Amino acid sequence: MNEQHMESILPYDMVSLPSQGVFYQNGKKSVKVTYLNASDENLLATPSMIGSGELVDSLLTRKILDKDIVVSDMANCDKEAILVFLRNTAFGSDYTVNVTDPKTKTEFQTTIDMSVIKTKDITVNVDEKGEFEHYLDMSKKKCKLTLLSPKHEKDLKQIEETYKEQKISPYMTKQLEMVLREVDGNRDPMTIANFIQTMPIKDSQGIRKTVRKNAPELDLNVKVMTPSNEEIGVKINFGVEFFRPFYGI
Repeated sequence: MNEQHMESILPYDMVSLPSQGVFYQNGKKSVKVTYLNASDENLLATPSMIGSGELVDSLLTRKILDKDIVVSDMANCDKEAILVFLRNTAFGSDYTVNVTDPKTKTEFQTTIDMSVIKTKDITVNVDEKGEFEHYLDMSKKKCKLTLLSPKHEKDLKQIEETYKEQKISPYMTKQLEMVLREVDGNRDPMTIANFIQTMPIKDSQGIRKTVRKNAPELDLNVKVMTPSNEEIGVKINFGVEFFRPFYGI
């Protein structure tokens, strides 16, 4: 049985992407994801893959049925949403974590229901170009911004690496160049780059705050009760405990 026919008969669900497809040329807001199965155990049990950073992308490449999706180019929030789906459908939605009671300073275990995780709301109106309007209070100018894409994030990491031995890095202004797409109707990159160099710091910080606030992501903050009967906030992380069931099947 060929691979294409196999994929046509695999059961799957549609998984919504927190990014709403704003970073992808195909604009897909959801993808077809099939479930973990026995053949995936070979990948999950390979010692060289565990902890290498390659496991997630290799796993998602196997499980996402849409062939116009490049996993390595996906936003982290979209990868996380699919990992939550795979974990929930394979092992159940209960996730046991260790938390410290702030009142007694003692550690306790609590179980989080991963099925209630939702996508954080975006408060700006993103157009077909992936851009949204923003006003620069100090400069008194209308502009258009875009969210930081997975490619932008990779480029910024490269800038950090390149300039880590230097006294001054262009990281902050390069970040602004990536997200500031138009100023008072002008879209010339050189003009915008020059404008950024003398932009009032209140405007530059306002841009970063708006982009950060509206970055698509899963809302991983949940409330749990402590042994001392106090409700506290806990943030779910995608560390070793989250992936432990994947390694142990």
